[in-house]
Amino acid sequence: MHTVGLPRTCLGFTNVLCFILAFISFVICAWCAINTEFFEEVNYTVTKSQSVRTIAKFMNLKVWITPITTILMPVGVVAMLTSCCGLLGAGCKVKCAIKSYIFLVSVLSLVGFWLFIISGLYNIYTNNEKTARYMQGSIRHYYGKEDDFFTYIWNYTMVNHECCGAVSYRDFSKSVWRENNPDKLFPVQCCTLANTSSLEPVSKKCNTDEEDEHSHKEIGCMHALRKSIKINKGKIIFYLILLAVLYLVLMLFSYCIIKGEPLLGAMATGFANVLNPKPREETQVIQSRTSLENMIFVEEPPKKVMRVVSTANPFQTYTFAPNSYSVK
Repeated sequence: MHTVGLPRTCLGFTNVLCFILAFISFVICAWCAINTEFFEEVNYTVTKSQSVRTIAKFMNLKVWITPITTILMPVGVVAMLTSCCGLLGAGCKVKCAIKSYIFLVSVLSLVGFWLFIISGLYNIYTNNEKTARYMQGSIRHYYGKEDDFFTYIWNYTMVNHECCGAVSYRDFSKSVWRENNPDKLFPVQCCTLANTSSLEPVSKKCNTDEEDEHSHKEIGCMHALRKSIKINKGKIIFYLILLAVLYLVLMLFSYCIIKGEPLLGAMATGFANVLNPKPREETQVIQSRTSLENMIFVEEPPKKVMRVVSTANPFQTYTFAPNSYSVK
């Protein structure tokens, strides 16, 4: 607490961890972009986990016509660059690097907050009409395409939240998927499933017979997601506060390194500057019109005087001062 060692250590450890995670993500993206099957075979042989295949499948998705790897790889590079700036600032006390770190972390935090919280959770929670129309448009234009990111997200949402379409199953009526599947009313993901992994429905006629009740066709995903957000509102607020505290701590540690002061000292200086701002110094000097105003008068201290009387002549006295001698 009494040195800058604590902020430097914590900031350095955090950025080392972030750099490792960003580097692993970048390697996975690059590996899948080069050869997805080789990545899946090697990692599944080592880990024996189905999550490897899920990661490989996710990396093959496309956002419109752009592979998702071409989006995630630059994000990984930016994350590694941000961590390097933090490490350079914490390890070598390079102010330029730590200022760049503050800027990059702030920009990434702002972009993430806007995309996931404002554009996602908040608009769904407030039942925003534009968001509902955008979700319906994504179903009509993109759902059903092979290796499509929107199709993957919609399938995951409909299976896990037991819903169908943005508002209802009618969102699929004018979609590209319906043109390719004219005999079906909605995808099998909208049905009540006996097995979610193999997408085995309870009723085989659930998506062909409109009167079949073994489906979630009338429950829109907008409503289901809004209900889920309300149920988990406490957890969401907790995680938001946790992320905000983490961001403020990183910024405070960075500020301590820039100032070169201990943690408590930097906090006290910051609060003092806010509560008691320094008055502005007067820059204009008024020149004196007379020479007497420029003179400094100093009073001399009183001098000690000694008088000595002569024994031979009582009327004769001698006066002694520090810098004078006189005879009367």
